[in-house]
Amino acid sequence: MRDVEVACVTDTSESWDGTLLPAYPAGTPRVTIQRGVIPPGATMAMHRHSVVNAGVVLRGELTVVSDTGAERTFRAGEALVELVGTPHYGVNRGGAETEVVMFYAGAGDLPLSEPIE
Repeated sequence: MRDVEVACVTDTSESWDGTLLPAYPAGTPRVTIQRGVIPPGATMAMHRHSVVNAGVVLRGELTVVSDTGAERTFRAGEALVELVGTPHYGVNRGGAETEVVMFYAGAGDLPLSEPIE
């Protein structure tokens, strides 16, 4: 029988751009897990999150771009700790689908994401 292997993918109090994460919202805790598949060349709409969220890129790569122009590319196996309150979007600049699992630590009926018009 093999031993269980556990590896820490990330352990941080900062989003990917180095900004400190905000406190968790008050209210009834709500954990949401979403899996997304982003086709090659696809660009997500500009949006912002009001709750702390993080994920792992399972395959492919995803570039996240903030409204300041700062960007970072995350590849398979890497953790992505999202920006909170800062407008941003994701784009798959690679040649293959990107699969990401995201975890949101919200409360009550707070939206996980809000579009930026």
